[in-house]
Amino acid sequence: MAVLRNIKPDTSDLKTNMIRADTVPAGAGLSFQSLESDRERLYDSLVDYAGSVFSAIRNQQKIPLDKGFELVKKMTENHLPEDPVFIKSIHHDSLEDYYIFHCVNTAVYAVKMADNLKWPVNKQIELGVGALFHDLGMAMVPEKIIYKKESLTDKELQIIKNRPRMGYKILMPFAETYPWLPVCALQAHERIDGSGYPDGIKGDDIHEYAQLSGLAGVYEALIHSRPQGEKYLYSSAVKEIIRTNKKSFKSQYLKALLNVFSIFPIYSYVRLNTDIIGKVLETYPDQPMRPKIQVVYDMKKHSPVSDKRIVNLPDNSLLNIVDSISETDIKGLFYNE
Repeated sequence: MAVLRNIKPDTSDLKTNMIRADTVPAGAGLSFQSLESDRERLYDSLVDYAGSVFSAIRNQQKIPLDKGFELVKKMTENHLPEDPVFIKSIHHDSLEDYYIFHCVNTAVYAVKMADNLKWPVNKQIELGVGALFHDLGMAMVPEKIIYKKESLTDKELQIIKNRPRMGYKILMPFAETYPWLPVCALQAHERIDGSGYPDGIKGDDIHEYAQLSGLAGVYEALIHSRPQGEKYLYSSAVKEIIRTNKKSFKSQYLKALLNVFSIFPIYSYVRLNTDIIGKVLETYPDQPMRPKIQVVYDMKKHSPVSDKRIVNLPDNSLLNIVDSISETDIKGLFYNE
């Protein structure tokens, strides 16, 4: 599963710009490349695990819950913006098994937001497992509905809206030990203003794990492909959530979303006022509109650049971002050369 699908990110220039020396223990023998490979494999392991859980449910087999806790615990061990788990969760995009990736990505995003909210690690792990399982009810939805491109019928829509109850039922055997687990599945699509489903409950009647999982899930769905619905640019997705969901989520959770998901995430592409296209290498919370970029394409010359220089926008007041560029458009530029 390659980030940006057919375009493999060029990370050759990132080591000195993104890896912080103070995060590496003195005398550590493990290379940065090995650490990155381990984190990339962790994302793949999360996807494989989630797929096995869906398969187990469909075959009426036992869910290996301990493995989920083990993987999520590893996920919490790196909260840097350039964590390969985080990067892959943002940029990998495929309609095949999208609902499985949705669960994994939602868990990654929820844990990142919980860390931004200064939640203790034990709560981050519980939240991550809850988010990973928040949409298990999809295992009981027929694939012809899951992958249907046309508008759903009222009956099909009712099946979709009933899946939280299915997930709740699936996870109830774990309720004695992990009471929050089935509750998260039941309530992740509820909203504090009462606009959610399946029960339309409000406010603090919704478990905090379900609230954060719900917000992470909304962002995840907006920035990835779906059989129905438009895929948003990253900057547009954030704006859409603020525009349409401001009353649906607590303000502190929305703030955490904005803190974690820069308007221009790492490895996304932007166009400058000079018609230069750059790849985002690093973002700054206090200046979200002015990241560090690597120049990759000159639109005036209609060609990729050879030097791939690094530009730190906070240090270049004459340069401004005027637009986000989709990964599809980027591939078109490079492959049409």
